[in-house]
Amino acid sequence: MVGIAPAGSNMSAKHYNLDYLKQVFQGNEAMVLRILDIFEVEVPRYFAAMARLGQEGQWSDLHPLAHKAKSSVGMLGMQPLLEDVLAIEQASRSGGSADILAPLLEQASRRLDAALDALRADRERQGLHQPRASAETDSARLRPSRRLHRRA
Repeated sequence: MVGIAPAGSNMSAKHYNLDYLKQVFQGNEAMVLRILDIFEVEVPRYFAAMARLGQEGQWSDLHPLAHKAKSSVGMLGMQPLLEDVLAIEQASRSGGSADILAPLLEQASRRLDAALDALRADRERQGLHQPRASAETDSARLRPSRRLHRRA
C-alpha cells in the first residue's frame, strides 16, 4: 500500500503531521485519506465563512467556526495553525475586536493555505489525491444526521 508522506518529510514536517490519524485508524490508510479529503473541503469553508463575518464586522461570531475547525486542525498535527485557531476562538468568544482578530485570521488563513499546499503536493506526488466529489459525499455521509425519526 502506498504511504502518505511521513511526519519527517521535508514539506509535511513543517505544516502537518499525520501520526495521530494513523494511530487512531490503526494503519487504515483508506480512512486517513478519507479524513484528508474531508478536511480539504470543510476547513477552507470554515475559514471562508470567518472571513465573511470579519468583513461584515461580526467578529464575535467567529468562535463557533473556529471551534469546528479546531479539532480537524488538531487531528492533522497542524500545531501553529491550531494555536491561531484557538486564539481566534478565545478572542471572538470574549468579544475581541477587529484589531485583534483580523491579524489572527489573516495569519491563520496563510498557514492553512501553506498546509493545504504541502498536503496536496505530498498526496499528488504519491498519487493519493481523490476527486473532490468523493470528499463532498464522504463529508455529508460522515456528518451526524439531523433528521427526526418518526415512530410508527
